[in-house]
Amino acid sequence: MRTNHFLRSIQEDSHPVKQRSSETEIEFYKNHVSRVEVDATTIEINPSSRLYFAGSCFAENLFSYWQEHFLSGALSPFGSTYNPVSLRDSLCLICEYQEVKEEDLFLHNELWRHPLFNTLMADKTASVVTSRINKSLMNHRLLLQQSDFLILTLGTAYVYEEIKTHNIVNNCHRRPSTEFRRYALTVEMIVEALESLMKAVRKINPGIKLILTLSPVRHLRDKASENSLSKALLRCGIEEFLNRDHDSEYFPSYEILLDELRDYRWYTEDLVHPSDAALKYIMSRFCESRGNDALKLYLKDSEALSRMNRHKVLHPDTEEGRNFMALKEAKKQDFLKKYPFTTLKDF
Repeated sequence: MRTNHFLRSIQEDSHPVKQRSSETEIEFYKNHVSRVEVDATTIEINPSSRLYFAGSCFAENLFSYWQEHFLSGALSPFGSTYNPVSLRDSLCLICEYQEVKEEDLFLHNELWRHPLFNTLMADKTASVVTSRINKSLMNHRLLLQQSDFLILTLGTAYVYEEIKTHNIVNNCHRRPSTEFRRYALTVEMIVEALESLMKAVRKINPGIKLILTLSPVRHLRDKASENSLSKALLRCGIEEFLNRDHDSEYFPSYEILLDELRDYRWYTEDLVHPSDAALKYIMSRFCESRGNDALKLYLKDSEALSRMNRHKVLHPDTEEGRNFMALKEAKKQDFLKKYPFTTLKDF
């Protein structure tokens, strides 16, 4: 904690924009920092586009931004999926709708689990787990079929292969490390995983567009040198895949955080995950480069509404509280008239 505090104090004392709000800070960086170039694109995301997010925890961050702005999207039901092989296996399970059976599960710490899903799907009764998973697979097959864009974030090239079955698992579920063999995927293995994944997805949704990105989250649980190697392997794999698949694109989230923002102030206290301000900046660059004019206008309107939604009324029974709630409802109705495709869930 002392080290983190020391680092923050140095960064804050030396940084010219330390007192700025996140929005002002983002504007400052847009105007004063050398920007990472984003390749030209034919993709145009509009406010009614449906996006499907899958991959590492960074995919969850991007999906949260999408939700906060009342946009249509879905997040993979498997939980964080960091490596390309598990990502392929997960999405193929959705696309091919392979019904999960009880023999696909394993028992650990009194709970039945599936190696591709996180613990949220676990239960003491195996039939409950299979029912829960199969219902989710059916729902997400429909969501993926209806999506216009697939956003995949790759986190690591390292995988854990179960020694007993030789299967690469998405989640070790805190089982003993002696049950697994850990190794890095080769570039060709990464490419093959991405090709198989998209072949399965396009069978159920031929028109879907793929946008790949490399997660800027640093995997330092082992060594910094391994994290660098892992990101390099993934980036090479993505590039080779894009050379073969001309209907897919790359968005440089990783490069924007490391080469454009370049400062620990853009990370959370663990110095591993990007901060909320960093995520907002990355998404602003994403929408700026991949969104059409209608999306950019929509985001301005939705940001104002989102700020109002985040405001907590401490005393709703006062005149001030009632006035705010009335204003909020009026703004909501105006927004729905302008953008009837939004649902404003949890507003």
